[in-house]
Amino acid sequence: MTKHYLNSSTGYITLMMSTGLTFGLIATLFGLNTGLLDNYSYSILTGVLVLSAVLPTIIAQKWFVPRHLEDLN
Repeated sequence: MTKHYLNSSTGYITLMMSTGLTFGLIATLFGLNTGLLDNYSYSILTGVLVLSAVLPTIIAQKWFVPRHLEDLN
């Protein structure tokens, strides 16, 4: 089902999701390894990070899809 919505511009989606998700996951993993976070907090933060990357992507795909000249033909 996701390929139906995401197949045409996977590069666009990847670029939107990569920056914050990578930094956030590294920061939460550091917190877990140093003892600043317990397993429960780590799980919650990881879920929030994934949602914070996926939801803007869905919104961008719905209303802000880049239109190129070749798409108009």
